Amino acid sequence: MNALVTGVRLSPAQQHMLEQFGYEVTLLKYETEVTDIEVSDVEVLICQNVFAYRDVSDFPRLRLVQAVSAGLDRLPLDELRERGVHVYNAGDTYAVPMAEWVVWQLLDFMKHGSVFRETQMNREWKKERQLRELTGKNVALLGVGNVGQAVAKRLHAFDMVITGIGRREQDVPFVDRYVLMDQMIEVLRESDVIILALPLTDETYHIIDETAIAAMKEDAILINVARGAIIDEQALVSALREGKFFGVALDVFESEPLLPDNPLYDFEWVTLTPHNSYVSDRVNDRLFENIMGNLKCEQMKR
Repeated sequence: MNALVTGVRLSPAQQHMLEQFGYEVTLLKYETEVTDIEVSDVEVLICQNVFAYRDVSDFPRLRLVQAVSAGLDRLPLDELRERGVHVYNAGDTYAVPMAEWVVWQLLDFMKHGSVFRETQMNREWKKERQLRELTGKNVALLGVGNVGQAVAKRLHAFDMVITGIGRREQDVPFVDRYVLMDQMIEVLRESDVIILALPLTDETYHIIDETAIAAMKEDAILINVARGAIIDEQALVSALREGKFFGVALDVFESEPLLPDNPLYDFEWVTLTPHNSYVSDRVNDRLFENIMGNLKCEQMKR
């Protein structure tokens, strides 16, 4: 079978494993290079956003798409499913570093990390008396998939009170209670911390809008590790200008890269990172394990 791999770095050993598994592998360093090659014989596509550069119809023999991202919002899912193409995401590949990023941001706000970094740089000895504990704080966790569960596991260790919010009935480990999305506003009203870890879909686009933001406590902490368009950024900026929130941490944005004139840069209690929370020294190995697991699963189905 012919496999086109792009958007992920394979070691020579990993490429050899794919070849031993029966695949003829074509590697592209950059996804934009897909415009320069023949793809009509590709049966397996391992990619991030190839369909921004080539149409689905260019892949008549395509049988499987393995996304190297956790989200599938960049793929033409309706067209792929209509053709019977099997689609996989990256599973739990990025859950650990993303959950650790959430904990880092939360602790940094609660313990006034930016204040201590500033006093250190100024060579000042100055105590801070308004620090907060995580213990007992109420958390609204929107999205309880791989990332959400990894976040819940870590915050549970801090004795935080976690309410998971999702789209369907399910048992979720490490949450104190679980409710459906129609109860979101009620949960937001009582939450000290709101964490977004849900996929971007038609239903979740701008789900954190003016109404949702107004329901949140004035001194709440809002953390988005999911997709930028889950938040209505204009509504968020308006609330920030009115002094809302104790802290806001954003790793994702409606439009990326974030341009220098974006007003989100203006607020000292807002922390911005450049869609970087998924990065770690272990994700490539974990991603390859997930890819191989999915490929083996597909071969067993035949």
